[in-house]
Amino acid sequence: MSRNMAFLAARLSALQDLESRVQHVHGLVEQFASAVNRGADSPLAVPLRRAFGQLKLAFLGAGMDTLSQLAGSMEIAAGRGTPSHRVRVLREGVGSMRHQIELEQRTIHRELNALREERGEDAGGAG
Repeated sequence: MSRNMAFLAARLSALQDLESRVQHVHGLVEQFASAVNRGADSPLAVPLRRAFGQLKLAFLGAGMDTLSQLAGSMEIAAGRGTPSHRVRVLREGVGSMRHQIELEQRTIHRELNALREERGEDAGGAG
């Protein structure tokens, strides 16, 4: 049982790292959106593509293939379309990533709580 808890704790830690990476990309998307709203030609398209590419690899390494594919799509979308279209697509993509990470974290918290309760019941039943 303790191995399961250790695995879930490690998974939760990895998700928190991925969450901070998504937050960084979200910041870049919002900087890009701000520049687009001002009518400026934003030089952030290349850093956005690079950040989404790195995020894609991080998700792939964590075994989150769906999110990796989404990050790859966002990497492509960062360089295509009108600036206002890119902003909308990138915001939706980042929102989806954040939502999916949050759902995964909730699931892990539930599993950890269930293991802790089970462990507590076993200890109480043995005494």
